[in-house]
Amino acid sequence: MFVICLRTLNPGNMKRYLTILRFYLFSPFIHYYLALSACIVLIASLSSCDNLSKGRYKYQSESLYWLQFRGPNASGIAPENADPPVHFNADTNLLWKTEIIPGWSSPCIVNDRIFLTGFDDSDSLLYTVAFNRENGEVLWRDSVSPLDFYDLHPINGYANPTVASDGERIFSVFPGFGVVAYSLTGARDWEYKFKSVSRIRWGGASSPVVLDSLLILDISYFEDPRILALDCETGDTAWTIRAQDHRWGSILCRATPVLWNDLIILHHSNEIIAYNLQNGTPEWWLSTLTSSVGTPVIKDDMLYVNTWTNMGEKSLQGKFVPFIDLVSEVDRNGNGKVERDELSDDMMVFQRPERTDAPESSMALNREWVFSGSDENGDGSLEESEWDNLWEMAFKYYGDHGMLALPIEGSGERPVTDIIWKIADDTPETPSPLVINKNVLFIKSGGIMTVVNRETGEVLHKDRVGASGSYLASPMLAGNRVYTCSYNGTVTVLSAEDFSILAHNKLKEKIGASPVAVDDVLYIRTDKHLYAFRDQ
Repeated sequence: MFVICLRTLNPGNMKRYLTILRFYLFSPFIHYYLALSACIVLIASLSSCDNLSKGRYKYQSESLYWLQFRGPNASGIAPENADPPVHFNADTNLLWKTEIIPGWSSPCIVNDRIFLTGFDDSDSLLYTVAFNRENGEVLWRDSVSPLDFYDLHPINGYANPTVASDGERIFSVFPGFGVVAYSLTGARDWEYKFKSVSRIRWGGASSPVVLDSLLILDISYFEDPRILALDCETGDTAWTIRAQDHRWGSILCRATPVLWNDLIILHHSNEIIAYNLQNGTPEWWLSTLTSSVGTPVIKDDMLYVNTWTNMGEKSLQGKFVPFIDLVSEVDRNGNGKVERDELSDDMMVFQRPERTDAPESSMALNREWVFSGSDENGDGSLEESEWDNLWEMAFKYYGDHGMLALPIEGSGERPVTDIIWKIADDTPETPSPLVINKNVLFIKSGGIMTVVNRETGEVLHKDRVGASGSYLASPMLAGNRVYTCSYNGTVTVLSAEDFSILAHNKLKEKIGASPVAVDDVLYIRTDKHLYAFRDQ
């Protein structure tokens, strides 16, 4: 896709006119063919070309604010006039609550409507549901049948990606089906079905984003992984960027793409990569230890991203014991080997000590598939060489993950010296970071909050927010306050100035979706209800 921006100034009325001429690259079967269609858009605005392409979509007014995961360019920042309540629960400041179909997509808000997706175990259908913002009434719902089912982590589901909107229609993405486009009133406009999901492990979560009139998807769960742009109105393929010489992860990318000028930036397994949308080529890439869960955040030409793996810091890593010491400690039958039932439950390859409330949060050495996979000769026990091989494999994944700051400007393969700062300790697995003025805030399981200076990486504040357990939802800034949600259902409200705790609000339901605030209303999706809270 080629983009030309021309800006002229009329001295008489001091208005700027922006003319954008786009030619799209189209690659159906072999190399690139140049599409002959052109689109001329005249915008009377005081915005520059740069502002048009930094994630503030042309449809985005205050009433159309929360059109994708975490709002504008996945920033997690509510409109300036947002002033949601500090204190709330099922009995306090409750505007309404509505029972919902299970799923972890976050609310998408377009004018007076809220959109969610879900998967109903009773009929095995994938649903898109529209709610009235004023009273929570279900306005319409529609369903599709999955084309494929795939392995899920017990905490995960088949309806994770958040709905996106261009202000005129909405787009529901289901990794086991594809894309369904609806009018705001529920008419099905078009479908785009995925061909294969064989690469998915543990469930997909990358949400779509809208850039001008295109729906952008990061589809890394195909055998043919790619970035796909669909025309919002018709569903036709506008262009495709396929993986070239760079590593696309062996597991699904769960992060949502972010946009900056002519770049789309992707957080993939063991790599952060920026593609140029004008020519479809990689602009730059950085190899780094990561399982690609958190969505990056952009502020002032800097990228902030939590790179995380389950063995990326010492508190997560298991403790290696030399085989001779292990045998002397656990070999009850005296055969000089180690049987599965001789290994205790607290002997780990890796662990998530702050996520004991979530299933499969750790990898114990006595788990059947771990032990049998290490028992190379199949005799039901581990000898020294098998024990050492197990740990040699584990050590390959040991290393330093971390929250990092990376300048967006770059080219080619980038050295680690491009990283401005990186903080390994207490890096969140799932929640994305939140930029607050000159600081970056992030929160990990256990309710451990860290605040750093975003220019220097200096840790300014670290504390527990008083709500333990797992954290899946990303924090949100609204009304000069930070809203964080624990998986166990506690919403902690913090001051965005000194990060003191203002309130703990217990909903007593599981929370995996990120909160949303528009005007003076806070919207929270749990595993059972969609809540709306407002000061009464």
